[in-house]
Amino acid sequence: MKLPSHKCPTIQISNFDTKPGCFHKAILDFIDIGIMVADKNAHIKYLNPAFAEMYNVTPDKAIDKRVKDVFPASRLELIMKRGKPEKVARCSYAGKDALINRYPILNGGEVAGGLVEVLFRDINFLKELLHKLEALEKKVIYYKQKTEGLPRAKFGFNDIVCSSEPMKKLKELGERFARSTRPVLIVGESGTGKELVAHSIHGASPRASEAFISVNCAAIPKDLLESELFGFEEGTFSGAKSGGKVGKFEIADRGSIFLDEIGDLPMEMQAKLLRVLESGEIQKIGSSANVFSDFRLIAATNKDLAKAVAAGTFREDLYYRLCMLVLKIPPLRERLDDLSPIAHYLTTNLIQAPIQGPISISSEVKQLFERYSWPGNIRELRNCLCFAMFSMDEGQHEIKLCNLPPYLLGKSASCANQPGAAPTPLSLAREKGEKDALVHALEVTGKNKAKAARLLGISRNEVYKKMRKHGLTERAG
Repeated sequence: MKLPSHKCPTIQISNFDTKPGCFHKAILDFIDIGIMVADKNAHIKYLNPAFAEMYNVTPDKAIDKRVKDVFPASRLELIMKRGKPEKVARCSYAGKDALINRYPILNGGEVAGGLVEVLFRDINFLKELLHKLEALEKKVIYYKQKTEGLPRAKFGFNDIVCSSEPMKKLKELGERFARSTRPVLIVGESGTGKELVAHSIHGASPRASEAFISVNCAAIPKDLLESELFGFEEGTFSGAKSGGKVGKFEIADRGSIFLDEIGDLPMEMQAKLLRVLESGEIQKIGSSANVFSDFRLIAATNKDLAKAVAAGTFREDLYYRLCMLVLKIPPLRERLDDLSPIAHYLTTNLIQAPIQGPISISSEVKQLFERYSWPGNIRELRNCLCFAMFSMDEGQHEIKLCNLPPYLLGKSASCANQPGAAPTPLSLAREKGEKDALVHALEVTGKNKAKAARLLGISRNEVYKKMRKHGLTERAG
């Protein structure tokens, strides 16, 4: 450890009173630093208890004796003659090595005495202290490197574009929830923006400067999920990473962890998650020791967890642990007031847009958008607008019907509001629109489920669910 380099001052006094009861003496008697004071003739006039204890000297027997008689190797007389202090000098006495300062005491430019100050009574203690400081410095460097490059929240509540009252209330409630340390559960259909809300909650919380760790529970294979969340010790199993692996819960210490699709979490992992939420303690695979992590949980699902509990696929105790602070995002079809501002935002901010300059949407397209049920919600709207922008002719700056994906131009769009058509209940119209959109997406993609999912802006699992819902399993293959 590098000691600070600064000019060594001398001690200037007009009167140094060491009589019993003196205020100065009371202070010197109290401090843990060893102090010895000598007069101009190098006779010891004061030893504080700390100094006497360090060198096993009886103050009464040392007072008024010459410094050299008590401490034969002392350099204090030499320092007094030179009139210059000696800082951080090594001193050995009675088998102990110490670091000391020696000062001449000046009065009006004349040497009036000398002072010895013991910085460390034992160099071994200093070595131990330096070792501890070095270890702490290494830890600081380790944790700095560990946290550098970790993901942070990319979005805030200002990035949630909306005009509808339900979404305005959701943003207001989300900002309140952000100030809490309790788990937050975000519920909504696929594509409604659950991850955006999760980012916003972390970004508005006191943990905003810490890591935001995102895990998709449905995307990680069941046999790898535990090691991903909890980590493992080196040598736990063959082929394990050298040095082991730090789990997501541990990385999220002091930050937030976002568990997306938590409804797909296997039952055995639900039990482990419940234990972590209750204690904050994590046990790595292959380790008997527990690691504490101060993380904040944000979870999301497109499933009805209450029904999952009733069906026995989701733990009831975990459900009640999660559903204290719930944000339910309404689907896009229930907040059509948000369609126009979201579409404007997307056409303005789509990455690598091929058209330069402002892009507008024709009234016919807007009317079609308002009639459509948007089963893929905002994700489907984004995909639709992206398709439209790349299909526009050079110099074109307005999205027209001919620029939309083929599946949107089917019966659901062209026939829903034809003159003379019998009125249809809104729920039935939405169901029909969803089914027609699914059929056209499968037809356009040659019944390829993955491509149809991308075109609709939903997951492949959602495609299969909707196929079963509308009786399309055999027809779509």
